[in-house]
Amino acid sequence: MKIISEPDINNVFGLDLTKCLIEPTKQNYKNSNDSTDVYELWTVLEENEDKRGYKIYFDEETKMFGLAINSDKDELIDIGCYGTFLKTLYSM
Repeated sequence: MKIISEPDINNVFGLDLTKCLIEPTKQNYKNSNDSTDVYELWTVLEENEDKRGYKIYFDEETKMFGLAINSDKDELIDIGCYGTFLKTLYSM
């Protein structure tokens, strides 16, 4: 996938995307409104190496990107779908 429409895509909001983008990994996510609703999404970005920041995921079914965070129980919580990768990145 190629990301376009950003003059310096490697440095958006102080994030070094060369370090934050990860090999896509399929993981279980919980719905923020219903913790019994669990589904698989592709994690494609980790804001911090210690995994405490935001995550960006890709949903194969909707073909959209969204944001997630780790809960205090180390569970991935889906906090919203934003559409494109750049819109999601700007929503962080």
